Amino acid sequence: MSREPKPYWKKQQQRWVCTIDGKRVTLGTEKKAALEKFHQLMLNRDTVTATVSTVYDLSQTYLDWCESNRKPTTYSLHKTYLQSLIESCGKSVKISDFKVHHITKWLEGFESSSTSKHNMISIVQRMFNWAVEQQYLAVNPVAKLVKPKKNRRDVVYTPDQWKQIKAHATGSFGDLLHFLWLTGCRPKEARIVTANHVHDALIIFPPDQSKGETDSRVIHLIPEAKALLAKLAKRNPTGELFRNSRGVPWTKDSIKCRLTRISRKVGFRVIAYGARHSFATNALIRSVDTVSLSHLMGHKSTKMLQTYAHLAQNIDFLQQQARNAAGLSGASVVSPPSASEGTG
Repeated sequence: MSREPKPYWKKQQQRWVCTIDGKRVTLGTEKKAALEKFHQLMLNRDTVTATVSTVYDLSQTYLDWCESNRKPTTYSLHKTYLQSLIESCGKSVKISDFKVHHITKWLEGFESSSTSKHNMISIVQRMFNWAVEQQYLAVNPVAKLVKPKKNRRDVVYTPDQWKQIKAHATGSFGDLLHFLWLTGCRPKEARIVTANHVHDALIIFPPDQSKGETDSRVIHLIPEAKALLAKLAKRNPTGELFRNSRGVPWTKDSIKCRLTRISRKVGFRVIAYGARHSFATNALIRSVDTVSLSHLMGHKSTKMLQTYAHLAQNIDFLQQQARNAAGLSGASVVSPPSASEGTG
């Protein structure tokens, strides 16, 4: 037997809300008025959807849902951008009056990259798509808005370049970068791995700690990577394995700061994902099949390898492949790909 809905106070947003028939409704900041509105809605539940009439109302209802159903980082990001949107267009704009130009004007207030603006528009579109799914709305008013293209941040390092990077990444930070290079895992996966995730030559993250949160993520460890984790597990039997010299787990920002300093020293851009890009590219050059490589990198299909496969940047490799395709003999030694990067 389901529980009867009742109003409750959202401390963070400083307002009363309720959930009726699966729909979150904002009741207001004053308790007496909120209770009166709630009772009116309970008398005629068909009017629940009509209460979400402004973009502001919808944003508050959507954020309530995000807070309960999405990770804190996702909720925080959506809240930041949606609050900014409301500040730009105002709280009184009705959904029926909300147009593309409201988003255009909002974005004009940011000196952001096309990638950031792409992500900002995606969050707004996601809010309206959610409203359609929940039957608050019949259509998404900005569904056809064309987003700016994301800037690719592709970086691939040669072995010589990686040696330069490692020369400036000593101690515990060097261990972290070396592990990324050996496994091709995502930087976040390296940051959160604990001894409990390690099972002999495998790292296994449960679905709720995996990207997409649908399947377990398995990372295969070669002997060198396995030995590195065993060393760290003795030092840190509980909690995150990779930590700085003060024993504090590495964060996204702390890694970025260290790599920014290294970039200045080596004279080229250094990012954590460069190790993952290089892992994929080198694997393809060494004839690892795309299905196996997709599993190693934690992708559901080979399609995502297009993001990491920078074979077009390796002229020697493609020339040899052209000779192979033409049936010419005499294989030559293939050099690793040269480092390159996009504008993002």
